Amino acid sequence: MLMMKYNLPVTVKIVSLLARKIVSISFIAAMLFPAFAFGKVKQDKYNYAQTKVKYKQRHSGNVDALYADGIKIKRDLFMIDKAQIDRTNKADAVPSDKLYGGIWNENYVNCYKSIENFPDSFKVNLKGFTIPTLGFVTSRFGPRWGRFHYGIDLKVNVGDTIYAAFDGKVRVKSYERGGYGYFLVIRHSNGLETVYGHLSGFIADVDQNVKSGQPIALGGSTGRSTGPHLHFETRFLGRAIDPSRIVDFENKVCHRDYYIVDSKSFSPNRSGGSSEILYAKYSSRSHNKYTSGRVRTHRVSSGDTLAEIAQRNGTTVKKLCALNNISKRTTLRPGKTLRVR
Repeated sequence: MLMMKYNLPVTVKIVSLLARKIVSISFIAAMLFPAFAFGKVKQDKYNYAQTKVKYKQRHSGNVDALYADGIKIKRDLFMIDKAQIDRTNKADAVPSDKLYGGIWNENYVNCYKSIENFPDSFKVNLKGFTIPTLGFVTSRFGPRWGRFHYGIDLKVNVGDTIYAAFDGKVRVKSYERGGYGYFLVIRHSNGLETVYGHLSGFIADVDQNVKSGQPIALGGSTGRSTGPHLHFETRFLGRAIDPSRIVDFENKVCHRDYYIVDSKSFSPNRSGGSSEILYAKYSSRSHNKYTSGRVRTHRVSSGDTLAEIAQRNGTTVKKLCALNNISKRTTLRPGKTLRVR
């Protein structure tokens, strides 16, 4: 009727009908498939939003200052890397490597027989010494029971902490059934090596750097031992030096701040049995305020008693016990060394 009233052509009517159908189909599709209808629109909006984002880098100050800051950062990073490398190299360094001809053997106590250029004398710095254990001396350096005793025996109980004598690095951590038992060897930066034998356990490991006074092991009675004690040696290029030349074991200090190693350093001080040991050459009162000068000892034989030893040496049982940190009931084993003066 509208078409007839306004004289609209027939084609317009057809287009109008088609438009109505298209709208109807679109409405039905939107209701049934909303994701299809709007997904592309949302994606287009998202992409459009992305294209609108703009970034602009801003810096405070001028460009020259920024360039200088970059150089400083690089320099600081370089110094940090260098310090880290230096620390690593220091940790890996071998103490007294030049003196020992570059030899670093992790199996044997004396592995330096191939060294030909043995110095006529060498000055050893003894500062910073720590006594390995507070126990008293039970046996000294020299011939003993048909063998040569290359160290000093110090009384310990099983499980007592043993300490490093000087700064150094653990070279040997091993076991010897017929001798040292469980033992450690430490190479020190002052040129000496120290041996710690008859241990019951280890605290430090091979190739580990240790400081003077640092716990390294536990006392025991392993290997060729008659009872709990620490076998302590001081060696130079593999050759044993009587530790009592270097250390005043009564006062737990070194006789001097320095010790000169020469050909006389490797000869024993004594031959065993009852004897007097004069330390005047190494520790007279003019050089060491801690030492007492003259010491007299007695090597216990089978059947000896404290009363007999005291009587023979003009002293009392009470003084003997006080000097040796023992009691009247202590069992005296043959070969044990007692201080009597």
